[in-house]
Amino acid sequence: MYDFSWHQRHSAKTVASAAAALSVIREIFDPKSILDIGCGDGIWLEKASDLGFREVKGVDGPWTNVEALRIAADDFVTYDLETSIDLARRFDIAISLEVAEHVSPESADIMVDNLVRHSDVILFGAAIPYQGGFRHINERWQSWWADRFAQRGYRYFDVIRPQIWHRDDVHFWYKQNILVYVDGESTERVGTFEDYVSRRRLGAYPLDIVHPEKYEAAASYREIAFRPLIRELPSGVVNKLRLMLLGKT
Repeated sequence: MYDFSWHQRHSAKTVASAAAALSVIREIFDPKSILDIGCGDGIWLEKASDLGFREVKGVDGPWTNVEALRIAADDFVTYDLETSIDLARRFDIAISLEVAEHVSPESADIMVDNLVRHSDVILFGAAIPYQGGFRHINERWQSWWADRFAQRGYRYFDVIRPQIWHRDDVHFWYKQNILVYVDGESTERVGTFEDYVSRRRLGAYPLDIVHPEKYEAAASYREIAFRPLIRELPSGVVNKLRLMLLGKT
C-alpha cells in the first residue's frame, strides 16, 4: 500500500530487520515455506530465501509494481487485502508486518482469517495508535490484535521483541509490534515455542508497549512544533487552554 519508493528508501534497514526476526524463527524451528500477506516489494521474502526458505509466496494489492519486485513474478499473486484470500494450501509460516493498519476496521477480521487459514505459525505486527504513517486507517494496540487471534485459538509468543529491542539496525516498528502467534491445537509446535522461551529464558515484554525511539520522536515533535506555537498565542488564550486542561472551565 506504499509507493515502492518508500520501500527503496528504507530497504537497508528493512533487510537487517528481516534478517534479525527471521533468524530467530529459524532458531526455533525449520520452516521451508513462507507466505507474506501485504508483501510490498517482497523484501522480507527475498531475505527469507537468503536464509534458506525454499518456497516463498507474496500477496499484495493491484497497486503493486510487479517489475520492481524483489522476488520472482511467479512467486507473487494479486489480491485485494480487504477480501478473503484462499491459496488452497498451508505454509510453514505466514507473515504480515506493518500492513493491517492500512486495512479498514471492517476488514480487520478478514485479515486475521486470511493469515490463520494459511499457517499454524504467524509472524504479525501492525501500527499502534498514533504511530503515524501513510493511510493508517486502523491503528490498534498489540492486545487488540492478540484478542482476535485468541478468538481463533492462536496464542502469542513474545520471542522476537526481547531479542531485537536494542538493535540499532532494526526499525522501531518491528521492535515494538512484532509477535508470533501459534495455533493452540498444534500442540507439537506450541511445545517447541514453549521450550525455546524456557531455554533462552526470555522474559515477555508488556503486550501493549511503545518503543523509546517512537516516544522520543513524538516528544521531539512536541518540543519543536507545539511549544513554539504556544509561545506565539496571546496570554489570554494560553490561560484559557490551561484552565480547560485542568478542568476548571
